[in-house]
Amino acid sequence: MKSVENIHIKPPETKNFSSKAIKRAVIDTGIKHPATIYPTAIGISSGFVGWLFDLPFLYVVSLVCILIGHAWAVSQIFFFNKKIESRYIRRLNKRQQEYEQYVRESLKTGLEECRGIKGLENYAIQGIEQCKAIKIKLENIRELLELKLRSGEITFYRFIGAAEQVSLSVLDNLKSVVSTLKSASSINMDYIQDRFDDLTGREKQTKDDINEENALKKRLKIREKQIHKINRLLTLNEEAMTEMEKISAAVANWQTDSSFADTNFESAITRLQELAEHAHEYNVA
Repeated sequence: MKSVENIHIKPPETKNFSSKAIKRAVIDTGIKHPATIYPTAIGISSGFVGWLFDLPFLYVVSLVCILIGHAWAVSQIFFFNKKIESRYIRRLNKRQQEYEQYVRESLKTGLEECRGIKGLENYAIQGIEQCKAIKIKLENIRELLELKLRSGEITFYRFIGAAEQVSLSVLDNLKSVVSTLKSASSINMDYIQDRFDDLTGREKQTKDDINEENALKKRLKIREKQIHKINRLLTLNEEAMTEMEKISAAVANWQTDSSFADTNFESAITRLQELAEHAHEYNVA
């Protein structure tokens, strides 16, 4: 199990799962592979040496090496592209799963601690339930996809990757909920109320009394803003999970025969990616 201190992994971005990013990965693998680079470099070097010292046989070596390097690149890009795409998506999925494990470990402790915050415990309880619910919904989508697609298909991993992006957005929002709850907990409502009672109960307020009262009111506004942010984050999570239920229902209705449409699949992936972007906490002011 990885600790917070030792983990430095970052989750992939939504754009990493796009068709453009996948094609780019295939091309990069073909062009940047050692089997492409080394023969090409040897071929260029041989050609240069052959020209420099007038050694014609090195021209043949140069041509052969360059052809080998280019042939490897072409074969990777056009004939082995499906394997490269699959490896690429699997690596992204693995990064997501490792990051999710790290976030869940952090949330488990953080949300439980927040349950003890007087007056804010219900937000922590809702966060705990959301943490459980999003995991169930993600597993439900995975199980449905396994019924509709072969697990080795690139489409399977792309869809799971998009669904995991939504899950990670929900979990990241809960991380912000925890930090905001802890920040709000530092504002002691009982203390503020006691001070208000003391200040307003005086027959005549001094300038310092008025200043203190204004400071207390500002503190209350800060707390109100924090609670508003918590509410917004939790609401975004509820909306995201509702949309995931809709997508899950759509997947259940897909047909796996000739009527199965790639457009349905691409549309669902796009919707999940948009959902992940919308649900993320940076949309919260």
